[in-house]
Amino acid sequence: MMQLIFFSVSVLVLFFGHFLLWEFFIRLFNYNSLPTSLYFALIILALFLSVVLASYLIHKRDNIFTRWYYIITAAWIGIVANFFIAIFCIYLLKYLALFLNIGIPRLIYQILFFGITFLISAYGIYAARYPRVTKYRVTIKDLPEAWDNKTIVQISDVHLGPVYRQYFFNRIMDKIATINPEAVFITGDLFDGMEADFSWFGKPFKKINPPQGIYYSYGNHDLYLGLNRVIDILKNSPLVILDNKMKNISGLQIIGINYSFDKDFDLEKNILDQVGYNKDKPSLLLFHAPKNIELARSAGIDLQLSGHTHDGQLFPFNYIAKWAHRGFGYGFFNLDDFTLIVSRGVGTWGPPMRTSGASEIVQITLKKK
Repeated sequence: MMQLIFFSVSVLVLFFGHFLLWEFFIRLFNYNSLPTSLYFALIILALFLSVVLASYLIHKRDNIFTRWYYIITAAWIGIVANFFIAIFCIYLLKYLALFLNIGIPRLIYQILFFGITFLISAYGIYAARYPRVTKYRVTIKDLPEAWDNKTIVQISDVHLGPVYRQYFFNRIMDKIATINPEAVFITGDLFDGMEADFSWFGKPFKKINPPQGIYYSYGNHDLYLGLNRVIDILKNSPLVILDNKMKNISGLQIIGINYSFDKDFDLEKNILDQVGYNKDKPSLLLFHAPKNIELARSAGIDLQLSGHTHDGQLFPFNYIAKWAHRGFGYGFFNLDDFTLIVSRGVGTWGPPMRTSGASEIVQITLKKK
């Protein structure tokens, strides 16, 4: 039900965005005649309907046509968002020119409109395809010697499916291999939620061999794909699925929690009390979304690794993500003995581009406090 509501709202917003874009095109190019206006309206309408149709087809069948149709139309959504940044810049320049009493030819505005959009979109595609490594240092009280001064890696929101597949995931594993981490933690949305060919899935993990293991907890898009389907995909991989479970690894409590759609989710009562968790011992929590932070703090969690927000993915939605997650939209947060790291994620959802910041692999050095 929630997915249907979200889809309906998204379609309405997308339609309204295309309508505003059509209106701006008419003004920018001074196409005031009715036939020309209708011609552009039909083009914009066709692009809007293509986005909806591609989303429908990729959910029904995965083949080279539906995949590339989906990728192209998803990229178009990102381009539309970047068009509006260009529109903002043009109006800013226009009012500045009026204030300074400077005449700027219409052609300059037209060149700027497409030029700004192209540059932002090109950067966004590059930033999405080539993740950077972000480094943090975390101190944990009574951290066992086995983990002291060791490096761990977090990846989140890979979104394997129509857009990101074996080649991309191989590159991620290659990059992790150069870090040579003690353990790897995958904090949800490993899959995009749409069916695809995952027969290759176990092979990239052969590139890495972290001594303390690879751990994974479910995100909301993994749940869209289906628990049974995900379990089937992972069965021949080295991943340890922490399905509301805990593993005590060399003295460190590693807890993985499924994404919860319940706003009144009680961390201690629903999970921690059931798995033998001890708040007096060092702990690491994998929780896909950075919400209910106070629950983790009050439970005595030392380090929480999250993702989900994508840091908005497209500028200026990073500010909305920060507001929606009460300031915890992205980055490193240290609150007394509790540390939260929210990753931008490795992959993307929808538009295969990032303009609010590059995709990332998180490298963390653990230190005893």
